[in-house]
Amino acid sequence: MEKEKKFNIFKIIIVVACVVLFIGLLLPYQASTEEYKEHLQENPDAMNVEEVNLTNKDAINISMIENFKVYSYAMNNSEGNSWLAGEATINFILIIVLIVSVILTLIFTIANKRILGIIFGILILGSSLLMNYDIVDRGVIPSSQYTYGIAYYLYPIMAVVILVSVVILIVKNRKKTK
Repeated sequence: MEKEKKFNIFKIIIVVACVVLFIGLLLPYQASTEEYKEHLQENPDAMNVEEVNLTNKDAINISMIENFKVYSYAMNNSEGNSWLAGEATINFILIIVLIVSVILTLIFTIANKRILGIIFGILILGSSLLMNYDIVDRGVIPSSQYTYGIAYYLYPIMAVVILVSVVILIVKNRKKTK
């Protein structure tokens, strides 16, 4: 009975990690620097990106959901700027892959489909690392306006927690069947 409780704790860890990742969609991915934050706070209701209804107040800390809105708009309204359209499309897809992978990781964990949990855990890790690389490579963060938000770190860390937990579940299950 005690072994069964230890076995299930890793499943609970994965479920909690997935919930944290859903919450992470609303946490700051990009946090404004102090100087830029002061500038944004001077006129909080002014539109920062009018096309997606993003005010200066909203732009103080930009979440993945807000980035998703901006990328969606840029992807569809780049007026011949193929670089912008391509960049927006890549990040739009990465965010979708991230969200779908978290959902499927949660579903497959509950259904005890551990190999699929590993596959989607790897997709969470890969998509978050690619997004992080891209935003740094483009010079968005760190910059004079933005630095790393909590979600920037959250996704790779939680992906590793998920992967380690799934591997432990597989190992414990194999030992149990022997």
